[in-house]
Amino acid sequence: MADILNYDKRKDEQTMIEADTGKRKKEQFIENLREGDVVNDIYAVKIKNPPRPYKRGTWFGLVLTDKTGEINVKYWGSDNKERIKRLYDSFKPGDVVQIRLGNVEIYEEKPQISINETIGGIRRCSLTEYDISDFIPSLDDYKIKELFETIKKEIKTIENEHLKRLLDIFFNDKEIVKEFMSSPSAMTHHHNYVGGNLEHTVSVIRLCKNICEMYPGVNIDQVITGAILHDIGKLKEYISTASIDKTDIGNFIGHIVIGDRWIREKIQELRKKGKDFNEELENKICHIILSHHGRYEFGSPRMPKTIEAMIVHAADMMDSQVKNFMQNIEEGRKISDNNWGFIWDSDMGIKRPMYLGED
Repeated sequence: MADILNYDKRKDEQTMIEADTGKRKKEQFIENLREGDVVNDIYAVKIKNPPRPYKRGTWFGLVLTDKTGEINVKYWGSDNKERIKRLYDSFKPGDVVQIRLGNVEIYEEKPQISINETIGGIRRCSLTEYDISDFIPSLDDYKIKELFETIKKEIKTIENEHLKRLLDIFFNDKEIVKEFMSSPSAMTHHHNYVGGNLEHTVSVIRLCKNICEMYPGVNIDQVITGAILHDIGKLKEYISTASIDKTDIGNFIGHIVIGDRWIREKIQELRKKGKDFNEELENKICHIILSHHGRYEFGSPRMPKTIEAMIVHAADMMDSQVKNFMQNIEEGRKISDNNWGFIWDSDMGIKRPMYLGED
């Protein structure tokens, strides 16, 4: 393994690090970084912010991640813009980079890593140098299998033959099942880990069933089918490498419209095989998918127009918001020993107080 503590750099030489000769396990996880720590470890690149000038030269910003969280990084370079640009262009989001002699500082009440070009550096790692499990947080395998068994049991409860065929054509496909079991539900907001979309889907199903018990006259087959499929488009929206990122179709179209198209394609497959599928039922199920974010400003192409769509939206909103709140509290506890902390609320666009104490 390369010696990252001893490095002689000639004047004007770009700070780089020789490649390690073998796979290295992480030791400095983001959740454990504290002010004053010196960082010599590997992290996944989530976001890059282009180089820009400052009074002593050129700097650029990054967001790095591992399975325990994410952290902002600032690389402070000299006035040699071309050299800084070459370093910036040497890696991309999804790559793993090695950080040498970065310093942990507190900025706006959060830790960040500051790297000075004169003593520290960044290097892109090859695929053979790291273990992917260090970077993407994941549910345990047994938990993923347990959650998917719940999905299978719910499919068996569907009495409507058309809806049962629709669910079967999705979940009898081994590739779709594999993707469904590993898909995250988001990049940052909630359930942003391997198996997150599956966990979120099961939670939405359970909430929907509780709501349906309270209100008579609801078509529970449509609600459960909509709950199972409401985020199916996320299988094509996100890609997990060393970090969670959006695919091109995810950026251009998004999971709601992807899901609507995918469901209609599967229904057409059924019809081509001679299996009838009621057109009004197709529109009702697709309406649940298209309206499950509830409001236009939340990215929903339609607002709920059936009670079944309203129930799926309400359950989806509740689970995503509660899980986001819980994850914010967990993050707050990592950086504060106080009972109260000011946590960024992405929906409100402000920091607001949250109780972090243990009950």
